[in-house]
Amino acid sequence: MASKIDNLFGSMRWVLPEQKEAILGHNAERGLIERPFVNEEEFGEMCFRIYDSTQYDYAIFVKYFLPQKGQLGRLEKVWGVVREINPEKKQFKIVSDWESQWINVEDLVSVTK
Repeated sequence: MASKIDNLFGSMRWVLPEQKEAILGHNAERGLIERPFVNEEEFGEMCFRIYDSTQYDYAIFVKYFLPQKGQLGRLEKVWGVVREINPEKKQFKIVSDWESQWINVEDLVSVTK
């Protein structure tokens, strides 16, 4: 049996749209963080590791910021080999056994082997 907290709007008889929007907005902001700062030296090393992954075909572990609401967002992690770099869109494609995904270079937080 689901608790009333899990089904907040189902347990209420009547809720104003403004109240529902405020509650959902508050819940969306919980767990979100501000964009981490990455200095130029660290950013250069990360770009070098990404380029090396394409040249030498080895897997890297990438942590990046995914914006959710304004400057707030969450950190995502992905592991794989970089297959393509698109300099026009400033993105790279990382491919693993189960997925492939394009990541913006500006959103990088860390890149490790």
